[in-house]
Amino acid sequence: MKTKFFYGWVVVGVSFISMAFWMGIRSSFSVFYAKLVDELGWARADIALAQSLTFIMYMVVVPFVGTLIDRFGPRRVVIPGILLTGIGLALCATIKDVLEIYLFYGLIVGIGTPFISIVSYSSVLAHWFQKRRGLASGIATSGMGIGTFGLVILSQILIASYGWRMAFLILGFLTICLLIPANGLLLRHKPEEIGLTTDGQTKVYSENSQVTTGQKVGGILKNRNFWMCIAFASLALLAVHIILVHNVRILMDQGLSMSKAASGLAMVGLVSSVFRIFWGWLSDKIGRKMSYTLGAFFLISSTIFLFTTTAHQEWFIHFFVFCFSAGWAVTAPSFMALLADLFKGEKFGTIYGLFESTIYGLSVLGVWLVGLIYDFKGVYWPHTFIILVTSIAGSIFVIWLIELPRKNAVFSE
Repeated sequence: MKTKFFYGWVVVGVSFISMAFWMGIRSSFSVFYAKLVDELGWARADIALAQSLTFIMYMVVVPFVGTLIDRFGPRRVVIPGILLTGIGLALCATIKDVLEIYLFYGLIVGIGTPFISIVSYSSVLAHWFQKRRGLASGIATSGMGIGTFGLVILSQILIASYGWRMAFLILGFLTICLLIPANGLLLRHKPEEIGLTTDGQTKVYSENSQVTTGQKVGGILKNRNFWMCIAFASLALLAVHIILVHNVRILMDQGLSMSKAASGLAMVGLVSSVFRIFWGWLSDKIGRKMSYTLGAFFLISSTIFLFTTTAHQEWFIHFFVFCFSAGWAVTAPSFMALLADLFKGEKFGTIYGLFESTIYGLSVLGVWLVGLIYDFKGVYWPHTFIILVTSIAGSIFVIWLIELPRKNAVFSE
């Protein structure tokens, strides 16, 4: 029998809020980036490198996040990361030269944010949900979109009202004050901790996994599917992160005002939240591969509208917002559900951490390279467009090479 209310949905709620701040902080950098270019006059590649440093720190830290959660549980691991993130953002208010933005944002914030990222909550949700894993992943990751909308708009308002320094300070304060109570009081690692089972049922749905309890994680490095997952996700994120970091400047260079460009990015966050839930639900119905493929075609379309939105065709930004929202939204639920389908087990946190630490390599290079190309060429077109379309098409190709396990329609006591 099912309980009237399954506590797993509370865990989904905590994951939603925390990932809202994770992606909101990352996405709002685009607004700060545009302001720093205008006010401080630093080269675009130099400022974009700060975001690339956060990706590098993410790659270094996330394997440890997953391993620590497997060993000590999420609350003891997540809360120190929240403190570090908030302090790093507050220190950004004191930036005077480019080295300081590398230290405060690139390193300190870069080390702190992996603790409130998809790695932490994927490691937890994999234990709480099985039959509705795609839906739970979609709802949790929809917080990434809400965070993008809320923190981009908030950052824009704070910068306009108080300046970018005070905006950084307030953002750090909110991160600490909201996330520590939510995670400290409500987050639980596994349903067994409070006398429940996966999906809140007395019977547990069994599924094939390519990792068994007790298997050494080192064996994952020999697993072909693991590397296919990395290649697929790396290509998908390359396009997403290039657009997230550079879209405001691309639109401004094509004649749009900063407020319209930033508002477009904020709306992407809001609309993508709905799509994340939809793609998660759909992937439970038609499979991870097909749902991702449909979403990736929206992502390709968004690159076309990004470069055709101009001062004379401002209304094209609505097509960009819709398509990028749908395309970006399909990535995180696909990653979470696909990895859990393949490798869920006692060491899943460590496995997902290894996965996340690797898939950002192309993004680190791509975000910096696109800024460097602009500094040399003076334009984003056509080089950035070619990089985007090629990476998305590649991700579609690779996901179909992954061999998924068949689920057993068997229930055991």
